[in-house]
Formats: sequence, C-alpha cells, structure tokens
Amino acid sequence: MKEFGRVTGVSGGKITVAVKRTAACERCQQCRHAHIGFGENEMLIVEAVPVGDVKPGDLVELEMTGRDYLRLSFLVYVLPLLAAGAGLGIGYLLGRAMGNPGLWGGVFAIIGMAGSFLWLNQYDKAAARTGRYLPLARPVREED
Repeated sequence: MKEFGRVTGVSGGKITVAVKRTAACERCQQCRHAHIGFGENEMLIVEAVPVGDVKPGDLVELEMTGRDYLRLSFLVYVLPLLAAGAGLGIGYLLGRAMGNPGLWGGVFAIIGMAGSFLWLNQYDKAAARTGRYLPLARPVREED
C-alpha cells in the first residue's frame, strides 16, 4: 500500500501526514483506527514513522510493508470467520449431546465471532500504544 501526503506536524519521533481521501475511502467509511483522523477538505490525518529528515510541508510517500498488510488483512477478515467456524463445530458437537446441534452450533458460532471481535479490539488498542503497524513515511522530491 502506497499513498502520498503532506507532513502537517512532527513530534516525538512520529509525524502526522495529511492524505487525500480516495474513492475507495468514500465506499469504505471505516476510518476508525487510532492512527487515523479526519482533517478538512476530505483529507485523512495519518500518524507515521519518518524515514529520513522530514519537516512540516514536505511531500512524503506512505508505505506499509506487505507483511504487515497481509497480517492485518488476515486478522480483520479471516480470523472472525475461523472463530465462527470453530464455534459452529464445537456447538454442533456439544449440541448433539443436548439434542439440538443446529441451535447450539449457531449460538457458539456467534459467540466465537463476537469473541474474535473483542480480542481484535484489544489487539488494536495495544498496537496503537506501541505503534506497531504505523506506515513508514519517505520524503519525495518535488519536481518543479
């Protein structure tokens, strides 16, 4: 993932960058991460780690490593489905002993998915504190 933006502030080894919202942002509407905020004029304000010397007003390229991007995609999209599937299987097996495997399978699937969302919420808060998934910001030379 690569995006371009302007540095709006520098503090404590991190920078804030204003990035123009894209058409994909308009459809998604899920910018609720701790490192993303909303600015004026359809801009996103993103926290990043600078690579090199940057100062407010500089143009930077934001990049998240492919490994982190894949890991986050797995956690957000696949983990809840796996938890729901595991809950369904466990509920089905326990439900056979109780006489209604379909009902208990559904109940445990919902519990598994809800549990994964609760865990993801805590994981996101911990990652926000440590800055683990912050994108890297490399300075870009502006051609006149």
